[in-house]
Amino acid sequence: MIGTSLRDLPVQRHFADLGRELVDSGYQAVLLVYGPIEDASYVDPRIRVLRWPSSRPTHLADVVFFDRLIRRLKPCCVVSNFGALAIMMTIGGLRRVPVRIHWHHTLSSQIEADATDSPLMLRFLRLRARIPFSFVTHAIANSKAARQDLIAAFGVPERKCHVFWNSLEDPLTDSALALAVKAQRPSPRRFVSVGRFAPSKGQDVLVKAMGEVIRQHSDINLEFIGDGPFRVSCEELAGRLGVARNCVFTGLLPHPKVLSGMAGAWATVVPSRNEAFGLVNIESMAVGVPVIGSNTGGIAEIIRDGEDGFLFPPGDHKALAKRMMELMENEDLRAKMAANARRRFLDHFESSQAVQTQARWIIEQVRKAADGPLVPKAAASVPEQI
Repeated sequence: MIGTSLRDLPVQRHFADLGRELVDSGYQAVLLVYGPIEDASYVDPRIRVLRWPSSRPTHLADVVFFDRLIRRLKPCCVVSNFGALAIMMTIGGLRRVPVRIHWHHTLSSQIEADATDSPLMLRFLRLRARIPFSFVTHAIANSKAARQDLIAAFGVPERKCHVFWNSLEDPLTDSALALAVKAQRPSPRRFVSVGRFAPSKGQDVLVKAMGEVIRQHSDINLEFIGDGPFRVSCEELAGRLGVARNCVFTGLLPHPKVLSGMAGAWATVVPSRNEAFGLVNIESMAVGVPVIGSNTGGIAEIIRDGEDGFLFPPGDHKALAKRMMELMENEDLRAKMAANARRRFLDHFESSQAVQTQARWIIEQVRKAADGPLVPKAAASVPEQI
């Protein structure tokens, strides 16, 4: 059982693909879906999709639903993501599901940086989260930084923590998108930044960097793709610094258009103050565009400074501006970084190999828990609803 949402985004596609790989290996897979279903076309028809009673599975009705499902199907493994942690791990533990895996995507420091709750409430929430974490048999982090967060913030024993980088389907296997990407002519005067607007994402640092860059390159353009509560503050900052005409705030775009927009940029800028991984990094690399990113968290694990992009100290807008101008003024370096970025994506972050590796790992944990041969047991039929 995999708790996820069904949005047309890479993480959700990844878990649907993981379910397909498990089905191919002879296991039955169920997706427990919360929130609106934006797109289910990528889910293998052999996988049953069931919906939680609530849009976020944190209510009593969700507890009853999941407990009933566990007792009926007796799964060998449950996998939780995001808001499904508390119920899936706690009930899964109390009902003795052999393998209980939580996928950790977000640093606690990110949550705290963006939260509006008081420090006391945040401390309480972190302590409360230790309860479901105590029931996990395995915790998957999407970076070494996220693994350390699991250990330090939530008390998960090191032996239970494992790292699997996020992955992405190669967008250039889509012929229409590949043609759109190839049609783009990257301009040294155009940069792009993609992500949710929030203090932890550091878009204000990038706006300040633009104030430095336009002193020497007044015709530079920067497109912000995304939305969020921090957007208005960044727009106001751009106005105060006199860079409003150089900054375009596009808002949300469909994923193919995001990738196409990246492909036409000289570089993608990821100015996060805290970041567990940052899918935008590998999205940019997938379309052969270098990344200028903060030297923090998972970003520092993805980007090799000087090879497929640049790293700069988090929050240092002057250092960021320097890196942007350095790349603008060196077309050969940019071409080298672009080729390296695409190659690194294919070698380390393309999803087909990643999904197979993770499915094999999960099956191995099931085998170890059963202390028997790697043979799937016959499962009860999965209900249409329960």
